[in-house]
Amino acid sequence: MPKLSLVAIAIASVASSYVLATGCSSKDDPGNPAVSDTGTTADAGAELTKFSPKGCAYTVARTKVEQLGMFELHADVASADPQLKNVRRGLGGEVDHGTAAYADPSKSFTVGWQTEVSTLASRIRYGESPDKLDQAADGFSFVIPQQIKIGPEDGLRFHEVHVCGLTPGRTYHYQVGGGAPGKEVWSPVYSTSTAPAAKDAVKIGISGDSRDELGRTELPVWRSIAGRYKADGTHLVLFSGDMVLMGVNQDNWDRWMTATGVSGTSVFYALSPGNHENEQARAFAHMLMPGAATANAERYSSFDYGPVHIVMIDDYPGIVSSSIDDTAHREELLAWLDADLTKANANRAAVPWIVTFHHHPFYSDTTRTERAKDMASVRGALQALWDKHKVDVDLAGHDHFYERFRPLLAGEKEDAKGTTYMVNGASGAPSYGLLEATPLAAFKTRYDPDKGEGIYGIATVDTASFKVKMYKLAASGSTPADDTVIDEFEVAKK
Repeated sequence: MPKLSLVAIAIASVASSYVLATGCSSKDDPGNPAVSDTGTTADAGAELTKFSPKGCAYTVARTKVEQLGMFELHADVASADPQLKNVRRGLGGEVDHGTAAYADPSKSFTVGWQTEVSTLASRIRYGESPDKLDQAADGFSFVIPQQIKIGPEDGLRFHEVHVCGLTPGRTYHYQVGGGAPGKEVWSPVYSTSTAPAAKDAVKIGISGDSRDELGRTELPVWRSIAGRYKADGTHLVLFSGDMVLMGVNQDNWDRWMTATGVSGTSVFYALSPGNHENEQARAFAHMLMPGAATANAERYSSFDYGPVHIVMIDDYPGIVSSSIDDTAHREELLAWLDADLTKANANRAAVPWIVTFHHHPFYSDTTRTERAKDMASVRGALQALWDKHKVDVDLAGHDHFYERFRPLLAGEKEDAKGTTYMVNGASGAPSYGLLEATPLAAFKTRYDPDKGEGIYGIATVDTASFKVKMYKLAASGSTPADDTVIDEFEVAKK
């Protein structure tokens, strides 16, 4: 296997490393659609290391590494028969809360998709009516070569377009594609909505660990859960990692994207890397998340979604695994977390809730007792910060069952003012063993994916309340009403 630094350590290379633009732009000041290495406006056909989306106040930057092509701008270049696949909704922006470049899902969205290598057209057209897509935005593309020769090679070029200057709580319709005038090829029309204002209620999905045992199935449990989110009108899904069996395998990602596609074109899936993503460039290329302007881009993100401040971290490098970029990632992450959570706490009058999500749990009653060391590492790195800043809810996966702990403060001390820790690694991955009742656990249950079972959650949140329902998926049905509510609770205000 190549040295990890080629595709894993330098996460900023994965097409979504963000740096602050030199001048903040607005709807009336669209800014440069593309900026060359010398800072001048670039023409189509240019190869770039950074890209300034039109109308956005941030710049998308690429760090030079092997196995990843330069950003390319060819809005009118398409193959004779372009294959548009894996269309997905995301979010761009910076992670420095309070700046003009900070990620804002109420006024922007990002769209990604894939094609064969020869199609470079990266354009979307969009509007507020499906019959009137009267606005357009150009993006960029890049190539990650196939590293495991499994499956087709028609999804190795990644396309990304950022749209800013939108209206909160508004539905927009869009198509992806492009090509030469008169010869454009477009996807079907999709729709997505911007986040509402902070005072409005939102629905947030809770999921994790959809990967199968051998990487060969069509992920039927996860497909059903993704469909439930669409049917329910869920705004945002927080997915705590292990989407696929092997992060380096494009065939695994194609299967996951096909299953997610029943809602992924409209619902924003905020993704946290898991150990099975293995810090691979291909994995991060599928994650359209805000990021920092450092070599650790997309290893941590935050944004406000309605009344909730969301924080995502990659807890594998430097916390659970000491072999991957240990000191640099850990120090940078902890400093950023302290600063971000300080600002979020100060902003609770407007955005009252703080939710964190990542892959490895603080607590778990798994029968895999060798994982106790990893949990201790997570607590050792993060728990003091969570207590200091009064994090309301922490979501994790990794262990393939569902478990909720009583609010905890200062380690294993039950306290109503503490954080509610949840483990939900039950979106289709092989089920794990679960210990009998323990004092700190409020609820726990296993599931059997071979019987079509899965576990997912939907949190309904407004400025005054945070209510969660956890469902066990029925073998048939299409909406949450067809499933069984297995756990229901309300998070107390701090």
